Amino acid sequence: MTPLTLTIQAFGPFAGSETIDFTVLGRSPLFLINGPTGAGKSSILDALCFALYGQTTGNEREPAQMRCDQADAALLTEVTLDFRLRGEDYRVRRVPQQERPKARGEGTTTHNAEAQLWRLNADGAVETCLVARKVNDATAELQTLIGLDANQFRQVMVLPQGKFRELLIADSKDREKIFSQLFQTQIFQRIEERLRTQANQIERAVNDHRQHISGILAGGELESEASLGQELEALAPQVDQARQRFETAQQQRRSAEKQRDEALTLQRQFEARDTLAADKARHLEQHAHIENTQERLAQSTHAQALRPYKTALDQAQQALTTAQADQRQAETALATQRTNAEQAQQSLEVARQRQAELPTLRERHRQLGEFIRKGQQLSELQGRYQTVQAAWQQADVALKRDEAQLDSIRQQGEAIGVNLERLQTEYQQLASAPVELSRHHNLLTQRQELDELNRQGQELTKHQQQAADALNRQQNEAERAERHATEQEMRWHQGQAALLALTLEQDLPCPVCGSLEHPAPAANSADVVSQAQVEEARSTQEQARQACQSAERHHHQLEQQINYNAEQGQRLNQQLGEWAGQPLSELQNACEGLRRQVQRRESVEREISQQTAARDALRREWGALDKQLKAQRPEVEKAKEDALRLESQRDQMSQSLPEEARDPEAVRRTLGEFEHQIAQLEKAWESAQQALSTSQTQLARAEEQLRGANERIERSEQSLQQVQSEWQAALQASPFGDEAAFQAAQLDDIQRQDLTRQVEAYQRRLAELEGALENYQTQLADKTPPDLASLARITEVAQAEENIQLEAWRGLDGRLTTLHGIRQKLATTHTAQAELEAQYQLWGTLSEVANGRTGHRISLQRFVLGVLLDDVLIQASERLVRMSRGRYQLVRREDPSKGNKASGLELDVADTYTGKNRSVATLSGGESFMAALSLALGLSDVVQAYAGGIQLDTLFIDEGFGSLDQDALDQAIAMLSELQMGGRMIGVISHVSELKEQMPVRIDVLASRHGSSVKVKGALF
Repeated sequence: MTPLTLTIQAFGPFAGSETIDFTVLGRSPLFLINGPTGAGKSSILDALCFALYGQTTGNEREPAQMRCDQADAALLTEVTLDFRLRGEDYRVRRVPQQERPKARGEGTTTHNAEAQLWRLNADGAVETCLVARKVNDATAELQTLIGLDANQFRQVMVLPQGKFRELLIADSKDREKIFSQLFQTQIFQRIEERLRTQANQIERAVNDHRQHISGILAGGELESEASLGQELEALAPQVDQARQRFETAQQQRRSAEKQRDEALTLQRQFEARDTLAADKARHLEQHAHIENTQERLAQSTHAQALRPYKTALDQAQQALTTAQADQRQAETALATQRTNAEQAQQSLEVARQRQAELPTLRERHRQLGEFIRKGQQLSELQGRYQTVQAAWQQADVALKRDEAQLDSIRQQGEAIGVNLERLQTEYQQLASAPVELSRHHNLLTQRQELDELNRQGQELTKHQQQAADALNRQQNEAERAERHATEQEMRWHQGQAALLALTLEQDLPCPVCGSLEHPAPAANSADVVSQAQVEEARSTQEQARQACQSAERHHHQLEQQINYNAEQGQRLNQQLGEWAGQPLSELQNACEGLRRQVQRRESVEREISQQTAARDALRREWGALDKQLKAQRPEVEKAKEDALRLESQRDQMSQSLPEEARDPEAVRRTLGEFEHQIAQLEKAWESAQQALSTSQTQLARAEEQLRGANERIERSEQSLQQVQSEWQAALQASPFGDEAAFQAAQLDDIQRQDLTRQVEAYQRRLAELEGALENYQTQLADKTPPDLASLARITEVAQAEENIQLEAWRGLDGRLTTLHGIRQKLATTHTAQAELEAQYQLWGTLSEVANGRTGHRISLQRFVLGVLLDDVLIQASERLVRMSRGRYQLVRREDPSKGNKASGLELDVADTYTGKNRSVATLSGGESFMAALSLALGLSDVVQAYAGGIQLDTLFIDEGFGSLDQDALDQAIAMLSELQMGGRMIGVISHVSELKEQMPVRIDVLASRHGSSVKVKGALF
């Protein structure tokens, strides 16, 4: 992640809006953030961390507490950061929760926290909105993009003030989280979890099978699997014996049941014979009743032969009675119809007299209808006249309004034309202002750059002189150190020769030259040099050499900067021309005057555009309105003519109506009364005629009915006399003495059928009983009734014995089946358990090794991270050795932690002075800073080297350099310069004055009573 621009508004000590453009610092710059205490140097890192994660670098203040007290109340506290990540540009904006003035009224209102995240295109414009407003969404998205959370970001990309030791002294667990994010080793953690999960599942399954075996044995009430085999061996013959006893008891029970069933069948036959005999005796008791029934059926047959004569007699009597009743009814109806005919004749005469009024009423009705029709036409004419007159008046008003509007448009167009001429003249006068302003702006920028180059040139010349002096001192010091190291080495060799001379013996060969004679052995000197002194001298020589090289590089850099500064100054003097010698204020005043002219030109251009658009709009409106007026004028004239014509027609029709006919409602009422009278008269006449015709018809019908009734009476009397004679003759010839005996012998069809069924049922049942009784008598002729009670007792005893033997056999057989099932289940369970235990030997071992439960308790991921940490420590130690003058190296602790604490990523420092390793927590403040800085730089190198790792191409360091001596400071700056050359941005916050001399590119934070501001120095444009 590389920051591009950072905009801070009302944040920390910055009361206004400050923008830091990191791109002007150069490609992969090494720059200093400088300023007095409390000015806001650390607040720049706070703003950077807050923009990305919504937290400050120290995480000691809430974002809501970061508002500047000197800021204007209406100015919103916010931070905006543009940054580049893996070739893509992004912009994030965050606003903390804060109080702001209400838009209306007094008091304040709470402005809730918000955040936005955009992806930018190559031109720096917004391309895609990734997060619209939610703070948590923006933080999560940024963590995904960068690959670090806020704490990890503070430990590997930003070393806050007082926090640089956190990564150095972090334990294995915390360092594992950071490194796993940096090197993307989560796959090894997933392998650990997968192995652990699989092993736990297998272990649980094994335990479940063991419990299942115990449950199976407990369910069978068995103590062990051995007792299962013993019980199975003893139980098998018992089951066979029990089954044989059951089968014997079953045969005995079946034999007893057979004898009982046969006796029961015989007993039922005896009982059935006795029942049939009793039924026959009861059936014969109905014999007398059946004979009487047969006699009644014979009398009914004789009466059936006389029934037609009796029926004819009854019908003749009924016909005579009916004819007499019809005669009486016809006489009454005839009298009534005669009365009705007389009344109808009278009503007809009255209706004929009123019928004479109808012609007069109909004529009057016709006249009133004519008046109503003309009144309707008059109303229609009046309505049409009012409608046309209203349309004429409305069109006339619209015509006058449009004519007035057309005149107004004409006047507005003339005024706009005059104004446009004035504006265009002024615009032509200001046409060259933008070009001149751009040229003067360039001149002003170049003049400011020239002044800054002159100031920098003076400072660089001063620094070059100081660097030359320092270089001479370092060269002299290097020469002295080299001479001293050579002398010490020579003395050490001489001392070694003297020690060797002490071992020489006469006539024995020299171990160096092989001679048997030793004429001049080396003498032992009191000033003997040890190997440690030689190494210390060589170390001092190496340090002096490196310091000399650093001074040479610094001197060479200053020479290059001075030459570059001179070239740039000469170029700017040529470009500025006469303005190079003019005061800067005159050029600024000229720019300000041209800026006002450009602003006026833009204002005039906008006015011209607005006036032109307004004039074009008026022209279009004038044309449309003129066209509309040309079409309106003929329409208004036509509407006027139509109104006058309808008014004349209305007046003529109104004069043709009499006064009393001009009220249409009164005429309609009168017309309705006439219609009612005419309808009543016509209805009365028609009713009278209809009533007379109806009464005459009914009178003739009544007379005819009376004549028919008289004729039917005569015929009925003659028929009755004949039928009575035939009835008496038939009754005398029958077995009945009189009519009463005939009536008593009569039976209807239902009674006769019922009696016949009774006789037939009796005879059929008697035959069935006699046949069945004869059959049983034949079957039981030589048999006696059985003893059922004794046979039942024998059967019950046999059944009980069978049940006892069955239960015994079932119990033993069920136990045997249960034990066989238990043996089968145990066999299956043992097989599955053996497979699981074999699996656990593999998965459990892998899980214990991968999760660090054996040996040094180092997990798979921690082992991989340990290898990566070794690479980091190689790079870090190379730098730490240089800064500590060869004393310290960072190493990974090999000994396991005490107890169950995870290990594998702890750090120690190897002290070459003592030859021992000790904890990094024992380092002093300056030593801790050097170690932390070396670790951060080594981590950056290794992460950058691994494909797929997180890009650590930016590093900010807040303080810590003040704890270094001059040599360590020089070494630290040299390492940061090397890192910068490798393509990384390095930002340092420090009060150390030497850094200002060695780091010409910096961001100065200026403090004032009204809030701080920032200024970029030494940037390359």
